[in-house]
Amino acid sequence: MAAVSNTSPLYYLITVGMAELLGQLFGEVLIPPGVASELADPSRPAAVRQWIDRPPPWLRIRSLNQAPDAELLKDLDLGEREAIQLAVESKASVLIMDERKGRAIVQRRGLPLIGALGVLGEAHQRRILDNPLAVLQAMRQSGFRISNELVARFEVLLGTRYAR
Repeated sequence: MAAVSNTSPLYYLITVGMAELLGQLFGEVLIPPGVASELADPSRPAAVRQWIDRPPPWLRIRSLNQAPDAELLKDLDLGEREAIQLAVESKASVLIMDERKGRAIVQRRGLPLIGALGVLGEAHQRRILDNPLAVLQAMRQSGFRISNELVARFEVLLGTRYAR
């Protein structure tokens, strides 16, 4: 079973040159057409658009078998609703998503879930990534929004405290 990713975690990992972590952790990552479209949007940085134009072998764009349900259509953007629908349809091992509304729906539906922070933590735990806090800092400089409280909890979880 593959992982499914929403736009945001993939976008920020691409932006800081760490998207390969997803392939290393999950082997295969599926994205729906809506996520591919959001990554290819002309407003995105050139590096992100170029990455999705020539995706790595571990990334697969997979169409949905059926449209997302009413709850997904009502509250979420295109990438989020399609990613949740694809995770259900493909029986994904995990859905990679950061957005609060989407995560709440995913948790209510009992789907396995991880965010960008979880990806960094898992990569660190598996010794694929030496300094997840440096990657997180680069992501934050690229616009990734996360509370200082959550960063502090992540630092504790890693067993390391870095001075801010």
